[in-house]
Amino acid sequence: MKKLPYIEINTWSGKDIETKRRLVEEVTKAVISVLDIKPKMVSIIIRDIPKENWAVGGVLDVDKNY
Repeated sequence: MKKLPYIEINTWSGKDIETKRRLVEEVTKAVISVLDIKPKMVSIIIRDIPKENWAVGGVLDVDKNY
């Protein structure tokens, strides 16, 4: 049985495990606070996407100068 809510987070690859832990902890805290549900009800998936597979405005992010 799928838990609800089900949250997908798309981000550039390269985040370390501690950053991902903090991210899911903080997102879960926000969701349970707003929806008044238990933490075990929240499912989160993090998708690491390489910059060469992400584009905005017709330009791959790997080609942008930030």
